[in-house]
Amino acid sequence: MPTPAKWAVLLVFGLWLVWLVLRRFFRTPSGFEPKPLLTKNEQEFYGRLERALPDLYIFPQVAFRALMRPRSPSSSRAYTREFSLIGSKHCDFLVCRKDFSPVVIIELDDRTHSAERDEKRDAMTANAGYVTLRYQSSHRPSIEEIRADVRSWL
Repeated sequence: MPTPAKWAVLLVFGLWLVWLVLRRFFRTPSGFEPKPLLTKNEQEFYGRLERALPDLYIFPQVAFRALMRPRSPSSSRAYTREFSLIGSKHCDFLVCRKDFSPVVIIELDDRTHSAERDEKRDAMTANAGYVTLRYQSSHRPSIEEIRADVRSWL
């Protein structure tokens, strides 16, 4: 039979464990700060898009989950797995007609982009029926090039 001192040690140890577990669930966030919606580079490119496509809507930073959803039943594991593939992804720009029907997705690729990852993303969006146009950040297309590229998908 444990002595009262051992019970006290066990009680203190147990309370300490409970405190550790609860602390994880009730931790206050360290705080948040605002972040610009677009980088300076993306802002400049957005201006080009506006000049090239004045009769279309251009939406920046659109979440994939706003554009597509898994075909699997929502109660299935496949749905959860497929949704996790798009859950945190977004496109740089979505170009839509005035009725809000999408025309193309536009990506502005910089040095941080990976060709392999981009290929997978483009396959996902193509599977949902979207066309993705990619432009290199280091070689921005002219307004006329953008207009011609997008008009070919209208």
